[in-house]
Amino acid sequence: MGHGLSLHRFVGGEPQALDDRVVRDVLAPHVVAASPDATELVIRTADGGEAELHVSTDGVGVHRFPSGDVLDVVAELAHRLEAAVVLPDGVLVGDGARRADLPDGLRETAAVVAMTGRGLRDALDG
Repeated sequence: MGHGLSLHRFVGGEPQALDDRVVRDVLAPHVVAASPDATELVIRTADGGEAELHVSTDGVGVHRFPSGDVLDVVAELAHRLEAAVVLPDGVLVGDGARRADLPDGLRETAAVVAMTGRGLRDALDG
């Protein structure tokens, strides 16, 4: 994929901190390299796909990823965090409640998709 994406959580239009425990629980089985402070990660999935991630309390940036099992991990993380997937040209959410929580400006461009690897792949390829 030639672009990155990021995960952010919003409630009532306001950004919210991500649950670090959920982030670590979802990503830990896939981490193959990490910076000393664990904010920069490389994950690898069973199909050999790798992605670079930047993790902060504000969001998770995902860069240089293939369209394989990495998106399953991203979708699981977004689902468990109740986060939006922010793209360079739009926003993906898993349900209408998540869309309603987006701030003005993002809400209008948001698309509701199945928050699964396949759902993300279809939206990114579509």
